[in-house]
Amino acid sequence: MSKRYRCAVMALIGTVTGLTTASFSWWSVAEQASDNTIETGALIIDGTELTGPYQLEIVEERVLLNGQTILELPPIQEEEPVDLQTRHGVIQHALDQYSIIRQDNSRAIAAQDTLAIIRQSTLVEHAAVMADDLIEIQFKNEVHPDMLELTTGQAAELSPAARQQILINQRQMIENFLRADSLVVLIDGIVLATEPGTADERLDAILQANPAELTAQELQGQYRRATGDALVARLLAERAVEAAAKAVQP
Repeated sequence: MSKRYRCAVMALIGTVTGLTTASFSWWSVAEQASDNTIETGALIIDGTELTGPYQLEIVEERVLLNGQTILELPPIQEEEPVDLQTRHGVIQHALDQYSIIRQDNSRAIAAQDTLAIIRQSTLVEHAAVMADDLIEIQFKNEVHPDMLELTTGQAAELSPAARQQILINQRQMIENFLRADSLVVLIDGIVLATEPGTADERLDAILQANPAELTAQELQGQYRRATGDALVARLLAERAVEAAAKAVQP
């Protein structure tokens, strides 16, 4: 399994469940089994079929399928100190300070206070407020000025509880799809599930598509008919073509 997929859960942080192309209209009636073993459904991860029965669990900040990591939250990145002796550092520091000032002040006051901070830098030759959300900075020995757009849109760090909830939601979503006897495809951060009761039919259609006999476009068309999703079909076709190429290499 590719590391790219295991770290693709970053895409889930914004929407909790990530890019999901399946319908959730039936989810409320999915029954919970008395144990953790899932006997139904079919699963393709990163282009490879994983046969059942399935067991999903959460260990620390990973989702495991039959003991194998299928999702892993990226580690929390420690914030690096800002280097005020660089242009980037001056700009980043100005944005950080603007976010703090803006909490208790109007845009105009926050812009003026941020301008005063920028002018304190020995790297700055001239700076001026062009609008309430725009500051022009002329750095020394630079031909053209930088235009700094003031924003407070910096993402807050997720709490440990929020990070765990992402994994819980993702594990539960995959389990519900499998228990509904759907084909589930996890690839490049996308979670797709076909209609309930179609796992074997859709999986057979995918397995019958022979990359050695079909062009990439034909293969993509077959996968699209099997999954009902053009993006997933393209990604699966790319994986199949790559695997076929490796298989014929001496």
